Amino acid sequence: MVVLGAALVLVFGIAKVLGNGSDGADDQAVDDARASQAAADASPEADSGSDDPTPSADPTPSQPTLPEPTGPCDAADLTVTPVVKKPVAGRTVKIVLNVQSMEAEACTWSVSSETLTMKITSGSDDIWSSQECPASIKPREVVVRKVLPGKTKVWWNARRSDEECTNRTAWALPGYYIVQAAALGGEPLDTQFRLTAPVADTVTQSPDPQGGKQTKGPRPGNGQAGDQTGNQAGQQGGNQGGNQGGQQGGRPSGSPSGAVEPNG
Repeated sequence: MVVLGAALVLVFGIAKVLGNGSDGADDQAVDDARASQAAADASPEADSGSDDPTPSADPTPSQPTLPEPTGPCDAADLTVTPVVKKPVAGRTVKIVLNVQSMEAEACTWSVSSETLTMKITSGSDDIWSSQECPASIKPREVVVRKVLPGKTKVWWNARRSDEECTNRTAWALPGYYIVQAAALGGEPLDTQFRLTAPVADTVTQSPDPQGGKQTKGPRPGNGQAGDQTGNQAGQQGGNQGGNQGGQQGGRPSGSPSGAVEPNG
């Protein structure tokens, strides 16, 4: 009986030891599983299936590539549009010419007085032309495209032109004008512009350093007033005579340039 009791105690002890070891292994497995789940939740890959992802920045759009010229332009394929901004009478006027091709994608145009013509008129009155002043068109190479105009410019001295293109001709008066330009062999295009009168400078009178006292001038009757009147009358008579002579000669010096109002 003693031997049998000892055997039972031994068997029970072994079973207890084995049971406790199994429970410890199970607890460790549970802890490992929880740690793995926590690590997976903290991983960036866990957010890969988010319903509201952060949008990426749009790439910068690239600029379109302009075609390169493949040869000289055909004059019949060109349009030349003049542009005049804020011209003032008595001052040099800049005329910008926008040149575009109608068929060729890109070409090169040699600008000169032999390939470009331009004239300015006021009604039926011819004011200025590049044929009389060819030096006003400076030679240069212009790249002309169908989608983007090339630019060149011509300077007008705001005077009438003559056969020698002198600078002694009459000024163009304030008013409306038409400038027409074309490549030789192409269709001319024109633009209307208004030549405005120059604005006089404002003169501010400075204070009298003598406290407002005015110096007495010569008394009437001493001949000075008569001399001034005579000089003024002589100047007016000379100006009127010059204007009338210019009108009778066929090239008016003071009119009618700029006197024509726009149509419609």
